Amino acid sequence: MNNKSNAIETIKKMNRKMVLDQVKTSDGISRTEIAQELGLSKSTVSAIVEELLGRKLIEESGKGSSTNKGGRRRKLLQFNPKSSLAVGVDVGGTKIQIAMTDLDGEILYEKKFSSQNDVKELIQLIHYSIEESELDSSHIIALGIGVPGWVQVDTGIVIEAPALKWNKRNLKEEMEPHFDYPVFINNDVNCAALGEKWLGSGEESDNLYFIAIGTGVGSAIISGGELVYGHNYQSGEIGYQLSKEDLQRKDLNTEGEFGEFEKKISGEAFRNGDRTAKDVFAEYSGHTNGSSPVVKNFFTELSLVITNSVNLLNPELVVIGGGVSESMHSMIEELNERVASLTPIKTNIKLASLGGAAGAYGAIYHAYTELEEAEEL
Repeated sequence: MNNKSNAIETIKKMNRKMVLDQVKTSDGISRTEIAQELGLSKSTVSAIVEELLGRKLIEESGKGSSTNKGGRRRKLLQFNPKSSLAVGVDVGGTKIQIAMTDLDGEILYEKKFSSQNDVKELIQLIHYSIEESELDSSHIIALGIGVPGWVQVDTGIVIEAPALKWNKRNLKEEMEPHFDYPVFINNDVNCAALGEKWLGSGEESDNLYFIAIGTGVGSAIISGGELVYGHNYQSGEIGYQLSKEDLQRKDLNTEGEFGEFEKKISGEAFRNGDRTAKDVFAEYSGHTNGSSPVVKNFFTELSLVITNSVNLLNPELVVIGGGVSESMHSMIEELNERVASLTPIKTNIKLASLGGAAGAYGAIYHAYTELEEAEEL
């Protein structure tokens, strides 16, 4: 395809997306109104509308008022989110979360299962969930899966997932023969970030930084509404950050082990006998000055890494998720104040709102966006 043909195809894609977005954001809009709002010709809009109607992404919902000249009432168009469904899966070390939504993110099914990290079992659980949901499986257009590890997103290969004992496993290739629709694989923290952006605390922001604090620590960057992957899909590995003190003590990162920063603020840092992060944070008295050394250290380390990330990325919003974050409600105000005192660059820090379901929702969102970019949605 030559450059001229490429340019024409790009313009067609842009026009199609603009028309669909215009319908999505309206309560009912006519073809003429779309043409006027977007500055497109009526013939271009009509052709795109016919395509979208044929794919059931939009539907005619009734008729508007007549024109100023008393002409025929115009047919109104509405987005049809029920036209397609997707399945999202968040694969953990011992648990699997499965969800199903329509194109608008309405949650139609959700369930958590115990798991032994077996792909055959994963396939069976997905089929079981689809059947149990009693939804029309013919409307499913994609399956998205989040995996705790290093994922080559473009190929669906899991390069390394220590919690699952998976190495260089082409999960996409293993899964797709068992389903009648494409399968998309991503990192679990990336998926959780997308989930919060789509349906959670980051819903109003296209530029956010997501930090997951659980057994380990990870992060994800969303800029301009899209994930930032880095050179080889390893961006956001903040667990490996080092301080001056780490270097002085010669506490350096070792492959296959927790990173030095990870050791300071993950769930592992709170383990002291039978005490959990929730037990430790219960001692927080509204200010770190009166808190235990463990809480003080956690607060200081987290404040610094957020400050440095804000300086580097300039996100509108920082969202903190993961299991440890569920115990942090009492300190989020002080955390905002501390970061504001450390940098002149403005941001807002919030806790995630979707809990353990964020990854499954984000896996669905990733699948939808991949299909949209490929013009299969």
